[in-house]
Amino acid sequence: MESRKDKRFEEQNNVLIRDSFLAPAPAAGFVINAHTHDLSMSGARICSQQEFPVGYVIRIVIDLKRTHQSLNIEGEVVWLRECKGGRHFDLGVRFIHNISDTVVALIKHLYGKGVGIPSSVS
Repeated sequence: MESRKDKRFEEQNNVLIRDSFLAPAPAAGFVINAHTHDLSMSGARICSQQEFPVGYVIRIVIDLKRTHQSLNIEGEVVWLRECKGGRHFDLGVRFIHNISDTVVALIKHLYGKGVGIPSSVS
């Protein structure tokens, strides 16, 4: 059994990926459509048509379906796996949390279940 830092939630959310080194408003051709396979407080498994090298930092926007919020965050690619047929890639992305709003949005989405944020998170 694999040991993970945080609990993973299997869910498919739409994702936009862009190179974090591009200008804040990149041209339309530089945005890549993708989706999550699973999501946690510390990262996500993302399916993309674009390959990114391990160690690379990307800017991602995740549309959180259940809570109708958008999560705009940077993440580091920590692993890469080519999917069947080589047309897609699974990316293991570790979030780089530098804004408390992203942490709160993830807590609400992953643990809130419509009852609000828990008084303490361990």
